[in-house]
Amino acid sequence: MNALVVRWLIAFGFTQLVEAPIYVFGMKPGRPLRERWAIALAASAITHPLVWFVIPDACLEIHPWLTGWWSVLVSELFAFLMEALWLSAFRIKHALFYALLANVTSFTLGLFLYTHLGW
Repeated sequence: MNALVVRWLIAFGFTQLVEAPIYVFGMKPGRPLRERWAIALAASAITHPLVWFVIPDACLEIHPWLTGWWSVLVSELFAFLMEALWLSAFRIKHALFYALLANVTSFTLGLFLYTHLGW
């Protein structure tokens, strides 16, 4: 299997482990638990492949300086906004807050693992 795909699968699993519980917590308990988990897991499932496989190349095509940290910034803003829209589609209150919390948390923990543990 391609090394990039393996790294993506690991990062995707990590993202789901971090972000989904935050989203589930942010939803009303009156909504069935299975539905809350489905909505939460789908949020990152929709954005994560685009963040890894599409946006970096698209940034490079738009302008050569949109690489490195600029590409990361574009990717994270995309994920945050799209996941907030996703949550809003299900009338989840404070969707922007929970999308920001989930994405900042997973990015920060992921960056720590990458820089300090070489993961």
